[in-house]
Amino acid sequence: MNKIIIYTLLILSQITYSQHPFLGVVEYTIEPMESFNASKIADDKSYEPSKKREMVEIFSKPAYFTMEFNANESLYKSKVETMKSDAKQESKLNFLQTFGGGASGIYYSNFKEKLTLAQKISLGEQVLISYQFPEWELTTESKKIGEFLCYKAIKKQTNNKTKGLDVAWYSPEIPVQFGPALYNGLPGLVLEVQVGKIRIYASKIKLNVDSIKEIERPNKGTKMTEGEYHDKMKKVAEEMGF
Repeated sequence: MNKIIIYTLLILSQITYSQHPFLGVVEYTIEPMESFNASKIADDKSYEPSKKREMVEIFSKPAYFTMEFNANESLYKSKVETMKSDAKQESKLNFLQTFGGGASGIYYSNFKEKLTLAQKISLGEQVLISYQFPEWELTTESKKIGEFLCYKAIKKQTNNKTKGLDVAWYSPEIPVQFGPALYNGLPGLVLEVQVGKIRIYASKIKLNVDSIKEIERPNKGTKMTEGEYHDKMKKVAEEMGF
């Protein structure tokens, strides 16, 4: 019976997806989960007091991203460029900002092609990496996030296995297959992702937004596949002795 429910969700999502009028904007917040223990850094005697404060800020300061979507496409990027900056405050590295996709990273996803294009700066070079939508294990476990009923899914890793590290909560009530960064391909909008001790969640959702312009497909940078990018980073790491 559980499999029948899941397959029904997938079929209804495919049918509704090409018909629904949804245009929307989602604001995502990235922050440590409650299990994150910043006190370990504070208790580490190998750091100077000023360095400890900086390290805690780097690993615990929230990051903010936005995603616009229509029936077939989405565009996810950082809010850093659109937020007012404090000229008196020195810009510092933000681990969660980097984890979420980076200040200059753009993630374009296309439902029909089951493809995500990540345009970003890597090792001083602009690259355009193509990723296929991931495979998911769908479950019938559910919870409410705000006003939306959501279901749990676990991202499959290599050899079609699930390690339980990447968990997503999606809502079929918003029948689009998009989510933050590379978390796409589920039969509903992704409202929350849990990766280790990091949580990405939708802090604001606006549906049927008339002001959304046509979503532009990124085309700048050296084109490469996910595998080619992985091999490049592995080679660089080996050359640096890691």
